[in-house]
Amino acid sequence: MSMSYQEKLSCKRKKCSMDLTVPMKLIVKGNSLIDVTRCPRCHETYKRILPMSDKKGWIRLVARPFFQCDVCGTANEDNYHVVGGNYNLWHANRLKTITVCRNCRKKRAKVVSRTLWPEIVGEIKGPAEIPAPELNCPHCDAAISEGTKTCPTCKKDLLCSTCGAPTTPQASFCSSCGDKVIGIEAPAVGPPKERICPACHEQYDEGSIFCSVCGQELMCDKCGSVIREGALFCTNCGDAVTKGDLSE
Repeated sequence: MSMSYQEKLSCKRKKCSMDLTVPMKLIVKGNSLIDVTRCPRCHETYKRILPMSDKKGWIRLVARPFFQCDVCGTANEDNYHVVGGNYNLWHANRLKTITVCRNCRKKRAKVVSRTLWPEIVGEIKGPAEIPAPELNCPHCDAAISEGTKTCPTCKKDLLCSTCGAPTTPQASFCSSCGDKVIGIEAPAVGPPKERICPACHEQYDEGSIFCSVCGQELMCDKCGSVIREGALFCTNCGDAVTKGDLSE
């Protein structure tokens, strides 16, 4: 007998009484949804793959818990804001929500694919518009359109000449393949305003090089630069980034 989505998306520990887990990341990749989720009772983390072809079967089961705090389980349906500014090409297809839980007062960040957002928020508030991404040239910071390959203002290429990935802002090395980016000086990048691990969304202490929960590299252990979210290589020195382990 096949497992229902209610069972699949619930915590597996008996003491949690099969409660639904709380999504931290909902990322659409191809024909699947990557659901990184956490039980607010025992704090066990799970990574699940759901078929987009059967979205009607699971959308409500991930949408409503999405607005719960993954630390204490409190509903925060009207207590979040969507980060919409300073998006570059890497983040044009994703949205981030920030919540300070009204119960435990923990600041939590969640990530959701932009195309899925209207259906997630629609389960709570009805139809929603998708915020337009704000894209900026990584060389001169001028506004650009999605899909632009050459900046119309400074005339510089916006894609890595080796792998074709978007050039991250002010990078000396491509964060996707590690190849050196020619013609850009990488100024020092200050520490992030919010010390939240991009992999597991736990808060970390100032000065941490690795996340104590999942092992995600937060600052380059070779040159000390801040690791940009989603980077596979340090954009300052090109060293490979240690990714957080989100396996069950």
